[in-house]
Amino acid sequence: MTGYLSRSAKAIKETATMIYNADYMFRALERPVASVACSGDLDNWVKGSDRDIGGFSDVWLDTTISGHAKFHGYISQKLPEDTRYKRSGYAMVRTRDPKPDILGAGTWDSSLYRYLALRVKADRRKYFVNLKSDTLINTDIYQHLLPIRTPGRWETVILPFNAFTLTSNSVILAAQPAMASTKMETAGFSISDRREGPFSLEFAWVKAINTNFTFGELLRLSYHTEVTWKTDFDKLDKRL
Repeated sequence: MTGYLSRSAKAIKETATMIYNADYMFRALERPVASVACSGDLDNWVKGSDRDIGGFSDVWLDTTISGHAKFHGYISQKLPEDTRYKRSGYAMVRTRDPKPDILGAGTWDSSLYRYLALRVKADRRKYFVNLKSDTLINTDIYQHLLPIRTPGRWETVILPFNAFTLTSNSVILAAQPAMASTKMETAGFSISDRREGPFSLEFAWVKAINTNFTFGELLRLSYHTEVTWKTDFDKLDKRL
């Protein structure tokens, strides 16, 4: 009951702030999705690997000296004893499933934002960013490759929400319906690059963001004289 009341109080406070600011459309430049600043924040995350099906990969989620999260472990290509499985070698971390509050199911709305921003430091392995929305099939996950430009150094990665691909058990589906963006549930990272060996990905936060010129999939036109409804939208978008 205490957890429900605290979640409800937080939801009411956030909504009241938006109303007070006269933003009835809930427009904002950013919304925190997840963050890790101390070891206590890890309670909001869960981890898993192919050991869940009898595999041999190891995964850990710890905090660094600076307090950020470290998703690391060892990927094993050794197959489970169960002969139904023809491939193995994966690990993942994600935020916990949302818990309901007085205003609803505890999900969040990504349709109000254009991009997902992530503050990460990774090695040279291939990682994916995973988003889970309210779907009929629990294994349906929207994924995007995490493009790392500077391995071993902190960087901010920006991914458009509309560039995520629907997958099921890491397989891209032929049908690609739009995600239920008004009912986003979890966010996380995974690795399944079919390479034996250790891996390490550190992350500080994940945010949904707009720029000064975007409101979700829409363009937010400013009141400057050079920007009008007749502005070439393509040219305006290049200024982001």
